[in-house]
Amino acid sequence: MTEDVYTEIIWTIEDLIPFLGIIALCIVIVVLYFRKKHNEIEKRSEIIKTVLEKDSGSVPEELLKTLNKPKRSLKERLLSKLLWGMICTLIGLVLVVAVYPKVCEDKADFLTLGFVSLAVGAGLVVYYFIARRVLRSEIEKEERMLKD
Repeated sequence: MTEDVYTEIIWTIEDLIPFLGIIALCIVIVVLYFRKKHNEIEKRSEIIKTVLEKDSGSVPEELLKTLNKPKRSLKERLLSKLLWGMICTLIGLVLVVAVYPKVCEDKADFLTLGFVSLAVGAGLVVYYFIARRVLRSEIEKEERMLKD
């Protein structure tokens, strides 16, 4: 009796190993992302410090604008949402179409993953169209600023 319980405990620990690996990978990605952001902020502050040491006056407006300029425009960010929405939708469709005729216990996870991917993709596509309509004036204003 105790061997069966021990075997079940070992089995559940073995099942958790892939999830622990995924969690560890996510933690590493988050740490690297915030480390990169911290380094960017440090570089900006060093540039401003050197300008202030040389000029000892105020920091030029052009320098602040170039240092604080967003990397991607609002339109580019919206288009990336559309791209990922289309990718997730297509992955979801492929999984659902490929697995649905052969639904059995082994393939039920893929079918669920397909529906989740399909839902996420559809949500991102809907978000793109709503955000494009709502943020139209901001996008036009940003494009005019880039032309100037």
